[in-house]
Amino acid sequence: MRIVLFAVLLTALGQDVDREIQRVAMEGWIAARAVAAKGGALELLGPVNRRLKSLDALPGPAARYADVAIRAAVSAAQEERDELAVFLAHARDLSATMSLTGAPAQWPVPIDELEGELWLEVDRYTEARDAYLRATKLKPTANAWIGLARASDRLGDLVGACAAYTQASSTAGLPASVEIEISLYALKCRM
Repeated sequence: MRIVLFAVLLTALGQDVDREIQRVAMEGWIAARAVAAKGGALELLGPVNRRLKSLDALPGPAARYADVAIRAAVSAAQEERDELAVFLAHARDLSATMSLTGAPAQWPVPIDELEGELWLEVDRYTEARDAYLRATKLKPTANAWIGLARASDRLGDLVGACAAYTQASSTAGLPASVEIEISLYALKCRM
């Protein structure tokens, strides 16, 4: 009986840690993305650094993945493409390791969506398209389809962008701004 209670307690603790990682990862991601909008200025990194410190205190590969993902986002915000590539490679390795032992990394976003978003931010459209294409094959989310459409558009691939926007439009619960983006692009597709 004690063993069963201990197992239940360990499971509950594990779930609490997972929820905490998810919470801190999303807060850190949001803070890092806010820094990106302002050019990655060092004086704005306080909230990001607090989340990174919180992640350091949490155990497991999910916390390490979230840490590296947030650092990659900061590198992108600061236009540090070489540093970004190193962080993304490390994040991919962590995600692959996590896949071998259970579920792949999801927080703040899965690896292919992470790569796509950050490469798109630093104007590496081919890398962004390739990452989003992988994402749509593995787990076709609205974010992956929209990212693929945007990267394809930046590369001048009207057919690819139209196809991706069409796929995205069939996704339920899109934000109004994305629905408007899809509608406007649909006009290009009809021309």
